[in-house]
Amino acid sequence: MIEGWTTQSSTEVYRGPRMVVRRDEIRRADGSPGTYEYTEAVDGVRVLALDDRGRVALVEEDVYVCGLRLLMCPGGGCGVDEDPAAAALRELLEEAGIRAARIEPLTTVWRMPAGARTREHLYLATGLTVGEHQREPSEADMELRWVPLAEAVAMCADGRITEAGTLAAVLLTAHRTTGLLPHQPTDRTVRPPSPDGPTAPREEEPADRPSP
Repeated sequence: MIEGWTTQSSTEVYRGPRMVVRRDEIRRADGSPGTYEYTEAVDGVRVLALDDRGRVALVEEDVYVCGLRLLMCPGGGCGVDEDPAAAALRELLEEAGIRAARIEPLTTVWRMPAGARTREHLYLATGLTVGEHQREPSEADMELRWVPLAEAVAMCADGRITEAGTLAAVLLTAHRTTGLLPHQPTDRTVRPPSPDGPTAPREEEPADRPSP
């Protein structure tokens, strides 16, 4: 809670399988009252997978709520008490069929701070091995595309990429890899076991898995 603010009451307006809608009556530090309506949901993840050729893995899918087909980094919701890094690795495998030898945090953002009490954890994954995806039936229309990082940055600028977490992940990765944003190794880097050693995809055209 913000210093000096108090919650007078908090009412659950709606509860669904994925979110809760709440209405809070509050009093601000200056004594003025206020009402805030917002959603609560589990945190989410987005993971930018960067191969050794400088390409980014993006998934393209129809998104019902906004009524558009969007290009995004693989991602989704965290399970209850699930570590965000583990969720990122799971979503990367499920949606894109990609395993990563290394994954490290880029940042954590508020999805919609004025209306949603939920965050999105952004990760950079490297040391990639591409295999079969494990998509859910609702993701049947999803397609995997490999895009050079420089092209992904251009797509953020010209409106081809509009999902907030993906925008942030692409731009932060571009800054990091070009040296514009100093990067210090973090002890939060996760290194999943890879018994056969990591290999990167070699297909020239976008594909769900590497060419034989």
